[in-house]
Amino acid sequence: MSVELIDLRSDTMSRPTQAMLHAMMTADHGDDRFGESAATRALEDHCAALFGKQAALFMPSGTMSNQIALRILAGHGREVLCEAGHHLNVHQASSAAALAGVAVNAVTTTDGLLRPETAARAIDDRARWTAGQPATGLVWTENTLSGRGGRVYPLALLTDVRHWSTHHGIAVYLDGARIMHAVAATGTTPAAWGDTNDAMALSFTKGLGAPMGSVLLGTEDFIGTARRYRQWYGGALHQSGPMAAAALWALRHNSARLVEDHASAASFASVLAESPHFAVERPDTNIVHADVSRLACTPGEFVTRAAAAGVRLLPVRRTSVRAVFDVRTPRHRAVRAAERLIAVAGELRPARGTARLRWWDRIEAPHPVTVSDQAHSRTWG
Repeated sequence: MSVELIDLRSDTMSRPTQAMLHAMMTADHGDDRFGESAATRALEDHCAALFGKQAALFMPSGTMSNQIALRILAGHGREVLCEAGHHLNVHQASSAAALAGVAVNAVTTTDGLLRPETAARAIDDRARWTAGQPATGLVWTENTLSGRGGRVYPLALLTDVRHWSTHHGIAVYLDGARIMHAVAATGTTPAAWGDTNDAMALSFTKGLGAPMGSVLLGTEDFIGTARRYRQWYGGALHQSGPMAAAALWALRHNSARLVEDHASAASFASVLAESPHFAVERPDTNIVHADVSRLACTPGEFVTRAAAAGVRLLPVRRTSVRAVFDVRTPRHRAVRAAERLIAVAGELRPARGTARLRWWDRIEAPHPVTVSDQAHSRTWG
């Protein structure tokens, strides 16, 4: 008998529901290149109002949203300041240099959070030790922090960064691929997050469940320029109505249920934390990082063994694996996945020098973010 597959690699793999498909089938097919797609206009207007921005632009992907924002906000030959673990530095630094002509000044912090004092010190140090240092044209933020296990970037800290940047004449951009997870976890309104930046982007595929798309948000002038660059970058959309309708349906109907994914992630982490083989970070949202360095295998090898047991993961960092939860993985499947991974780990030899610790000694301190509707679980409530 085949083993039920539980795919935890990413929250981009959910399929459209029948209701979403109906919204797609009944959407108009006007050409967005001529501004004639009613569904696309409805999506853009809704997003702009939701986040308190003047205008919005539907984009094929979050990567294109980010790259166009870099091109407009940073300025050719200037630098972008961000935390080293942000998606921009890890996955898009080369394209940022090639497409926007900007350098990434990546600052490593202990918690993944860029603070005003850290930003000021990084700019001063770069100018002091590097001849011909480009001026900083943009401060880059991200929410949630995928490289930090879906951690929420606290609103108060983002507000401080915005105030500091504005005082120094530097624009702020928010890569909000999973911003609706931050909204769900904290209960803070989307408009409050929108007020922390000059421009931002939102992804409709990460957890929300739409098949494609992102939206770029900012001032009317910014979006007008972005529309031109979207054409240059090959992202101009023609019959975009069905995709825009799916994105709008996802945003309206799937945002509130994201707390269920957070609860699944918490249950999964809780069960893993009972095993002496894993060190687990308590999740803020729907992403769990589990350290497997106590086992005599690499994260990649553990991922291969887990896949054979019917659980798909991704290796992250040098010692950890990642699991991401969405509508496909309710709590009972999350618990089942964790139990399978514990069984896999039990078949492996422990790494040399590994001491057996009690589970309460292995759980890291919770992040300073109050997560609503956290699941009652076997390790923490």
